[in-house]
Amino acid sequence: MKKAFVIGMVALATTMSFSTSYAGVSGAKSVRESLVEYTKQIKEAAFGKGATAKGLSAQQAQAARDKMINELNLPSGKNNALAMSLMSDSAKSAERLDSLATVIAAKKMAVEISKTDAAEGKSIDAAASASAKLLANASLTGARKSAKELNPSELTDTTQALTKLESLPEGILTRFSKAERDSYTQIIERHDQLIETGAKSTSEEAFVQAIMDVKKVDKTKAMEIVRKLKECV
Repeated sequence: MKKAFVIGMVALATTMSFSTSYAGVSGAKSVRESLVEYTKQIKEAAFGKGATAKGLSAQQAQAARDKMINELNLPSGKNNALAMSLMSDSAKSAERLDSLATVIAAKKMAVEISKTDAAEGKSIDAAASASAKLLANASLTGARKSAKELNPSELTDTTQALTKLESLPEGILTRFSKAERDSYTQIIERHDQLIETGAKSTSEEAFVQAIMDVKKVDKTKAMEIVRKLKECV
């Protein structure tokens, strides 16, 4: 996204419950530059000077997880799902915690963006909330090896697309155009709704259906979008 905005040191001195503030630099910055810098501040507050969840002890990771989840103010059921997703897979736990830090940074930054561009700030905040729900549902990704509505190849592609999306909150929040970002938000919110209602037997089927519903396309077109997302970098 090319639109730039001014971030003042005072404006982004919003503190988290575990004591961090944005050490902003005066002058115009792109959204991506600002999010990268602010995420670093969030990560240092949550994870220490290393600014990453990689290498944390189990106790340290749990403490960071609890602090960040409390910042989101999600419904209790979603909080529990998020906590489980963040810690259920040791191989992905650190990456998911890092992604969650980016989500929190984006939500806090969106408040400031909204002061000069209400539509953009709302778009970023909504996409960040959707990304948190995607992480909360991440433990369901790949949980089943077969699906009623997807053949093995389609299931594999969709699992890979969902896994890729887990690691891309920064790109989605800053590199997608507003229209692309809003479409992403609608798909993830619909995906979450289908999971919550138990409308589909797998997260993957819910994701494909969500694309079909939001984009108003058939399954063939939805799978084309899934494969593009799988390759998204």
